[in-house]
Amino acid sequence: MKNNALYRIFIIVLMFIKFILQLYWFNKRNPSWDTSTQDKWEKLVQKQAKEYRIKALHLEGLMIKVGQFLSTRADIMPDVFLKELVDLIDQVPPVDPEISKGIIEKEWKRPISDYMQEIGESSIASASIGEVFKGRLKDGREVAVKVQRANIDRIIKTDFKALKLVLWITKKFTKFGKEIDTSALYKEVVQVIGDELDYEKEMRNAQNFQRRFSGSDAYYIPQVYEEYSTRRVLVMEWMEGSKITDLAFLKENGIDRRETAAKLFQFFVDQLLDQGRFHADPHQGNVLVQKDGTIVILDFGMVGYINKQDSASIRRMIQGFVLDDYQLVIDELQQLGFLLPHANKSKLESVLRNYVNMYLSSDISELDQEIVEEIFEDLQKIVREQPIQLPAEFAFLGRAASIGLGVITIVDPDIDFIELGKPVVMEWLDEADERKGSIQAQVLKDSLKPMLSIPRNVNEYLEAPNYARRSAERRQLRSFNHQRYLWLYSGFGLLMIVSLPAVYTALWLEQFLLLYVSGAAAGTGAAGGLWTLFRHYRWTASFRENND
Repeated sequence: MKNNALYRIFIIVLMFIKFILQLYWFNKRNPSWDTSTQDKWEKLVQKQAKEYRIKALHLEGLMIKVGQFLSTRADIMPDVFLKELVDLIDQVPPVDPEISKGIIEKEWKRPISDYMQEIGESSIASASIGEVFKGRLKDGREVAVKVQRANIDRIIKTDFKALKLVLWITKKFTKFGKEIDTSALYKEVVQVIGDELDYEKEMRNAQNFQRRFSGSDAYYIPQVYEEYSTRRVLVMEWMEGSKITDLAFLKENGIDRRETAAKLFQFFVDQLLDQGRFHADPHQGNVLVQKDGTIVILDFGMVGYINKQDSASIRRMIQGFVLDDYQLVIDELQQLGFLLPHANKSKLESVLRNYVNMYLSSDISELDQEIVEEIFEDLQKIVREQPIQLPAEFAFLGRAASIGLGVITIVDPDIDFIELGKPVVMEWLDEADERKGSIQAQVLKDSLKPMLSIPRNVNEYLEAPNYARRSAERRQLRSFNHQRYLWLYSGFGLLMIVSLPAVYTALWLEQFLLLYVSGAAAGTGAAGGLWTLFRHYRWTASFRENND
């Protein structure tokens, strides 16, 4: 049943609606908020997170990926929810090896033996999207063969439809849905996670990172064998090594933990703060260390991109922290889209200054993993209490940064991020000095903007009465339109209300005839409601065009 599209969409959307209603009724029953209410609310949210985790492990597919994604969104998810999802990783039961090998032969259009001397009887790793087999090519080279799970393409596309419905409901009926750009969030999830379904894109990502770090002795990107790779099969150089967080391995081979952590820090800085692609899933399983201390980076399926303008803004924001210029920090946060329109900049500047001064007043050498976690908890608190949002395009960048930070602090709990970051920031400042002339030109340009806007402002002032009249007409017609379409909404809504219990019963009893009949009725109600909504929108849009 979990491979049935209607079943998956129904279970996912129903679970989400259930969560919304539970939170709504909780707020209705608890108008006043005290310590006892807070405890009850946290238990409810934790219960919801557990239910999500269980269903994600059952349905697999996008549910696991979205769970991982949400576990990094402290700006929209409660802390107790995040903690419950933090361990939701891609550890799912493997597919029958014969099925996976059949996919390989279908992609290659010939028997496996034509290309390989041998291949493992079973997979050595299994995730929500793909599995990995160890093998040996005809010329003796050992390789890792990554193959997509059966039907995963169709499953993920079905889950994207469910996600789109969930985000639409979030936007229309929840408070935090109105504060985040759900369309941009959906687009980012589809682009980054959807790319994992195309191993040819992953191959190109790996090749891009190979060129980027080709001159480095500290890092190694495995070779990808393009002649054997397809959209659903990826053949890579087999790499020996251990997880970089395997401290016993580091000690056994005499690898300096502090030096290794510093190299890893530089790897993340080079990616996350420079224009271009960055590894969006750098967890400890994707970062190996070899006996000679070389760091090996694996799995380039989830890769994000940071543009030149955003990269420059992030650098200036970090410079603001270093130079104690919090006005610059706030300006860059706004430029990057982190501040909501009603943000109190003065208050936020004061909050940031107080937090930074509090941490800098302590001994920097004591900045261990526990203090780093405390800093992140405080940052999450600021995000919830202040009008701050994490723009969708930075969701995976933040995820990569937080995962990378966690890996580094495991390798070296005593790492001094401030000391390691000083040379990087000083280099940026030197670059800024070289561009001083262009900066002065930009300041002059910004100074002239108010003068250039005077004619436009005068015109807007003269047209104000017309704007007021049109605004009043639009309000009247919106009210009329609401009355006009109310009966249609009610009719289609009633059809859905009557049909959904029958759908649920059919799913429970696995009666497919009843499922298709009731599903068709529910679909008609949903389609009719959407059609009415579309007609409603087109009508109001055409009115606005005629009166503008």
